[in-house]
Amino acid sequence: MEEKEQDILVQRYETEKTEVIEAIKRLANEDEEKHGELSWKSVLGGDILQSKLLMRQVIFVIFVVLLMLIYTGNRYAGQQEAILIDSLQIRLQTEKYNVLTQSSELLNKSRQSLIEEQLIRNGDTALVSQITPTYIIKNDVEE
Repeated sequence: MEEKEQDILVQRYETEKTEVIEAIKRLANEDEEKHGELSWKSVLGGDILQSKLLMRQVIFVIFVVLLMLIYTGNRYAGQQEAILIDSLQIRLQTEKYNVLTQSSELLNKSRQSLIEEQLIRNGDTALVSQITPTYIIKNDVEE
């Protein structure tokens, strides 16, 4: 009776072994059987990365990823330059206002009457304002 049980166990083992081998073969060839089948489970599980279609297109996928990285980097650099240009325009406008203010103050301080008053107040000069108007000397030869 023990021999019969051993024979039955050996037969079961052999049948399970062949079933497992066939299941593994089916899983290995699953990609060939399901050519266009795409499910969320295969995408989220990462099975799509092992599909033969993707394996044949791996260079194209790398190229597309490279283009996306270049595009993203270029866009980032462009935004940084736009921010820099805006800040430089604001700074330029501020500097223009400062120069305009300083030039008007300088023009105001360099008026003749203010300079004379300041020199007289400090006692640095013996300048006196002209009382008589200036004369234009006419040359008879030119007429």
